Amino acid sequence: MTHISTPADTRPHSDRFRCGGRECNFPAAMLKTIVGMCLLMFAAAGGARAADEPAETLTRLTVERARELAANKGDLRLPKVASLSPEAAAELAKLDGRLFLDGLTELPLDVARALVPFKGHMILGGLTSLPEELAAVLGSRAIGNTHLNGLRTVDPASASKFDSHRGSLYFDAVKSMSDETAAAFESYRGSSLVLANLSDISDKGVISLARHKGDVLVLGITTLSPKAAAVLGQRKGKIKLRSLTSLSDEAAKNLVQHDADLTLTKLTEISAEAAELLRSKKVDLPKSLRQ
Repeated sequence: MTHISTPADTRPHSDRFRCGGRECNFPAAMLKTIVGMCLLMFAAAGGARAADEPAETLTRLTVERARELAANKGDLRLPKVASLSPEAAAELAKLDGRLFLDGLTELPLDVARALVPFKGHMILGGLTSLPEELAAVLGSRAIGNTHLNGLRTVDPASASKFDSHRGSLYFDAVKSMSDETAAAFESYRGSSLVLANLSDISDKGVISLARHKGDVLVLGITTLSPKAAAVLGQRKGKIKLRSLTSLSDEAAKNLVQHDADLTLTKLTEISAEAAELLRSKKVDLPKSLRQ
């Protein structure tokens, strides 16, 4: 029998693919195009996921992402962002809301300068030290409140750098203060000086803080001497002593001598006469002493 051969398939091998165990005719160029499109779609999806990642879980912040986040009104919390570029910080400074940067344990001066124009509450709870140079930059904020709630102490040199700060200053973790640091705050002219947990301070220190030029003074002291009360009573702004538990008759008299705006909502040890005096001056008292 004569064997008749058929012409060999002359197509390039690269154009033949296995489809379900059989060879199929599928152009390689088309397959490459489809694969490329799939890769682009996966890349786009990955980018979308990165852009949609909640701010609370971000560990790094690009300038573009900072711009997107700052465009939204309201609080912005970035607890896991440990560093910022000056450019990203400048975008965050445009936020209309409170800015929580508790993930920052260090704040380079160029980044701090980029944040200075921010007009809202800036919470820097991760900072545990405040070099004089950094205090000078943060102290130059002409508007906006600064929360340094990770600091346990403030030295006199750093305290003196807040003379130009016009918003409120919060030092919630400061429980003790030297006379020198208290004296350095005398020239502070901002809205509020908030030391809500400051209890370990001398009479001299309380008197220095009482002389600061800001509108509101918040202290965490539990007792108050007549001498310190006399100076506090001369303040024209608000005085909030929400941890004060006892007050002598003499201290009460000195404290209300100029009708200061007082909040004493933890008082428990006070005479009936002193309580009546405070009520007559419309002092904010605990419910048990209001009648």
